[in-house]
Amino acid sequence: MALCVGIVGAGRSGFSNAHVLEGYPDVQIVAVAEPNRPARDAFAREFGVKLAVSDHRRLAIDEMVDAVYVCSPPSTHSAIAIDCLQCGKHVICCQPMAVSMTQAEEMIQAAESSSAQLFVALPQRYDPLNQETFRLIESDEIGYPFLGLVSCLENDLDRLNDWHHWYGTWSIGGGGVLIRHGSGIADVLQYFFGEVDAVSAVCTRFAIEPLNKAEDSCVVGLEFIEDATAEIAITGAARYSAWPEKYSGSAMRLEIYGLEGSIRVTDDDRAVILANKKGHTVIPGPEIKTDLPTDMHRDFLDSMLDGREPLVTARHAKDALKVILAAYKSSQMKRRVETLEHL
Repeated sequence: MALCVGIVGAGRSGFSNAHVLEGYPDVQIVAVAEPNRPARDAFAREFGVKLAVSDHRRLAIDEMVDAVYVCSPPSTHSAIAIDCLQCGKHVICCQPMAVSMTQAEEMIQAAESSSAQLFVALPQRYDPLNQETFRLIESDEIGYPFLGLVSCLENDLDRLNDWHHWYGTWSIGGGGVLIRHGSGIADVLQYFFGEVDAVSAVCTRFAIEPLNKAEDSCVVGLEFIEDATAEIAITGAARYSAWPEKYSGSAMRLEIYGLEGSIRVTDDDRAVILANKKGHTVIPGPEIKTDLPTDMHRDFLDSMLDGREPLVTARHAKDALKVILAAYKSSQMKRRVETLEHL
């Protein structure tokens, strides 16, 4: 029997996630909620849904819908997720899960009080490259890990410079490039290094003009409880980049340094590169063996069907959001912020 899914939000994210879900034989896209009628109609034609409405609450109360995928702007995530959870619908939510810690906690409480589950789409822990990186760290291949470096490059200037697009706004988007990309990066760094203790950040506007938009670039420094540190650099204004060689508007690089070696992961060559006293070792992605789930959506779907916990939980997402909100507070107040502070 197919799992019937409704999509909230018929924008770019809604379309891409619906295309992913329709690739599973036990999933059927049956509904869409989108206030913009042309976008809603286009989605309905594309996926042949049975129910196309403007209000997500119609999906929440419809008996044919088993789960709802929240692909709407970040400021709407918590209200939609809570409404659906209270009606017994499983919820998958795009990152960030919310735009405040209060909202995130209310979402988790709603899930705990519901017969349904809450999932947040943080795919980095499902990547075999990151799973192999964690295995190498745990196997002491690089000694004590003390430093992480992450570069996230994107050319999203058109949307950031569009006064009328919600992306990058404080009121609807919850911020700029940091809140868009930061949750996944913060989550995977906490996977490697443990809990973040303090954050120092600079979030800036270099390349965008609309005054209703937040940062297009940021640098975030993380201090971990386990005596390690990391730096995250994100920009949505990388129109051109000398790396990778075939840069097409999006790239990410991760480096982990330990006392006895280092690890580099880049999304251009899809390999883990280990350097230590044994020399240089290149581990291609297809050769990585792992017992962990590597398909995020399949893991979520199986968790719904089996009533089990997924690899990445909503609490992981809340911990990642705490880091992002601490970074914004640090940038605004121009000081180091501890994650135990009120955010």
